[in-house]
Amino acid sequence: MHLPDISCTPGLTWHLALLVGLLCIVWCIKENWRLPPGPWNLPVVGYLPFIDPQRPYITLTDLAAKYGPIYYIKLGCVKTVVITDPTVIKSALNRNDFTARANLYVTHGIMDGYGLIAAEGEKWKEQRKFVLNALKNLGMVKLVTKRNAMEQRILVGVRKAICDLSDCRGKPANSQEILLNSLGNVINSIVLGKTWRNKDPQWVYLKDLIKTGIHLVGITGAANFLPFLRWIPMYKESIKYLLDGMRSTHRIYGKLYDQKKEQDAEDDILSVYKKELMAGNSTHFSMKQMYHVLADLCGAGTDTTLATLRWFFLYLAVNIDIQKKVQEELDSVLKERDEPCLDDMQYLPYTEACLKEAQRIRSVVPLGIPHGTWTDTELEGYRIPKDTMILPLQWAVHMNPIAWQQPERFWPERFLDENNKANNKQTYFMPFQYGKRMCLGDELARMLLFLFGAGILKVFKVSVDEAPDILQGVCGITLEPGEHLLKFTFRKEPKIEYPPQVYY
Repeated sequence: MHLPDISCTPGLTWHLALLVGLLCIVWCIKENWRLPPGPWNLPVVGYLPFIDPQRPYITLTDLAAKYGPIYYIKLGCVKTVVITDPTVIKSALNRNDFTARANLYVTHGIMDGYGLIAAEGEKWKEQRKFVLNALKNLGMVKLVTKRNAMEQRILVGVRKAICDLSDCRGKPANSQEILLNSLGNVINSIVLGKTWRNKDPQWVYLKDLIKTGIHLVGITGAANFLPFLRWIPMYKESIKYLLDGMRSTHRIYGKLYDQKKEQDAEDDILSVYKKELMAGNSTHFSMKQMYHVLADLCGAGTDTTLATLRWFFLYLAVNIDIQKKVQEELDSVLKERDEPCLDDMQYLPYTEACLKEAQRIRSVVPLGIPHGTWTDTELEGYRIPKDTMILPLQWAVHMNPIAWQQPERFWPERFLDENNKANNKQTYFMPFQYGKRMCLGDELARMLLFLFGAGILKVFKVSVDEAPDILQGVCGITLEPGEHLLKFTFRKEPKIEYPPQVYY
C-alpha cells in the first residue's frame, strides 16, 4: 500500500508549529502562575547580566523599589524570591517550609550538607540544638557565673588587641590584622580550646585562608548559579583552592581532636563534641560533621564580628564628635577603670547605639543568609515553588528610607528613645536575621562587640586620614571596609599592665 508523503505538507507544518507554540505558552503560564512580580529573565543566565557584581545588594534593593517587597527573579538556573519587608521576612523564616538551604554549588556543594550552614532536616535541628546548648554552657547566657567566665575569656582578647595597638605608637595601623589576631583567638579558644601566637605558622596559614577564602568565594559566586562555570580555569582554580583549604583546616582540627583527653575539662566546643562522638548516641555525629561544624563556627563567627568591629571603628574615626560622646559616656560610667565588663552594657546606651548603628549602616551580610523551600508553598498570596532560593535582603531593610531617615547618615540616636535610653523596638533592624535559622551566636556576638568596642575606645582615640569613599565597602562573603589604616592614640596611659604575650 502506498502512503502519501506528508512530511513537508505546509498545512501540517504550520499546525505543528502552532501546537508547539501553544504548548510553550501554556508551560510559561503554568511556570509563572501566581509567582511574585519581577523583571524579565533571559534564557539560561536569568537576570545575572544586569546585577552589579561589586554591589549586588544595591541592584536587588533597586528592584524592590519597582516590583515591591516580594519579587521573583532567576539567577542563572536558580529560582529566587527576594524579600525586603522585615515583617514578611520574619513570617517566612519562622516557617518549616522555608528552613531548607539554597542549593548553591560553591557553598552548599563544597560543604556537602555537613556542618551548620549547609545542613538541613533532622541533622541540622540536632546539631544546632547541640551547639547552642554547648555555647550556653560555656557562658553565652545571662546567668552571672557562666557569663563571667565568658567575659574573662573575651577580655583576654581585648587586652591582646590593646597591647598590639599600643605597639603601633599612634602610627597608621592595619586594624584588620590586629583585630583578627585578638578576636580570632577568642573564637579559637571558645571553639577549639586552642590559641596561637601572632606569627605561629599554623595561625598565619589559617588567617591567610580566611582572608583569601572570603575573596575567592566572592569571585566564584557566579558558579553557584551557572554550574558550567566551574570548568572554566579561573573558577576551577579558585574552587580547588577552597577545597584544598577546607581539607587542610580539617587536618588541623583532627590533630587538635587527637590531643584532647577524655578527662579534659569541657570548656570548648571541640571537647564537648568529642565526648558526644565517643558516646555514639546519634548517627548525625561524625568526624566529618564535626570538622564542618568547627569550621562554620570559627569562620562565620570571626568574619562577621571582625567586619562589624572594623566598620564601627572606621565610622567613629570619620565622625570624631560621635566618638567623643562615646568616650565621655565610658569615662562617666567606668570612672577610673580601664576595662569594661558586661554589666556595664546597660549603663552605656550611647555606646551600644553606636554599635547597632554600625551594624545597620553597613550590613556585613547585605544579601542576608540564603534560605530555600522544601516544597511548593505560598507567601503573602504568591506561589513559591519547591527549591526556590529565598533572599531576606538585609541591606534593603537596614537602608529603607521610610524606616530610617537619611539612611546613609551615621546617627546612633536612632537607637535611643526620648530619654536617651536604649530603644530595642526597631522592626527594621535584623543584624542576626530572624527565624529558625537565625544566627545561633547572636548573644556571643553582642558580648564580643561590646567588650572589644568599649574596651578599645576607653583607652584609644581613633582617627583616619583617608577620604570617605572607603566607606563604600568591598563585598565578598561579608561586606568589609575598603583597605585603610587607622591611628590608635592613647587617650591616657592605661593602668592595666598588658603582658607582651597573653596567649601561650
